Parts: sequence; structure tokens; C-alpha cells
Amino acid sequence: AGDTSPTGAPNMVLHENMDPDYEPTEQEIEEYAAWLGMDKHEDRDLFWIARAGLKAPLPKPWKPCQSEDNEIFYFNFETGESVWDHPCDDHYRKIYHEHKSRKDG
Repeated sequence: AGDTSPTGAPNMVLHENMDPDYEPTEQEIEEYAAWLGMDKHEDRDLFWIARAGLKAPLPKPWKPCQSEDNEIFYFNFETGESVWDHPCDDHYRKIYHEHKSRKDG
């Protein structure tokens, strides 16, 4: 385990280099907000969630990996699980839905 991507292709483990001063661009925030399900206009006040998600480091024991066809995926070295989406995406999507329902409710 640990040597194949979610499609079964060989991979290479990458090192996550998180710059503590990294600030995502407005475009990156908008794209990630849309990925999380946010509306570009209606949910702009919740974009702080997307910004936080972009700045979030990978939780241990996840590592970024690159498949043979240069696709990035994430591998959990404790459970052997591999996923295409960042392991924190669901967490930030859930936060968005909680705040959105409070806002709309």
C-alpha cells in the first residue's frame, strides 16, 4: 500500500511546502468557494471559509502524491486511503453549509 494512486497507477510522494505567509488570490478564493458550493455573489460574506480552506495544511498522516500522469492526489499513510480531493474539503464544505443555513434561516 502507498505506491498507487486512486486509479492504481504508480506515484511519487511530494513534500507539502506551506508558506506561512501564503495569501490566496481573489481568483483562487472564488474558484475554491465555487468548488465548496458557494455562490460568487450571494455568499461573498462567507468567502473567509474558502480562504481558510486554501491556507489549511494537510492533516497528519495525509501526504500529497503525484500519479504517473502528473495528477495530484492525497494518501493517508496510516489507513492506506487515497483520495483525489484535499482531505480538508469536506470539513470546509460542512462549515460553509452550517453558516449558510444560519444566514438563510
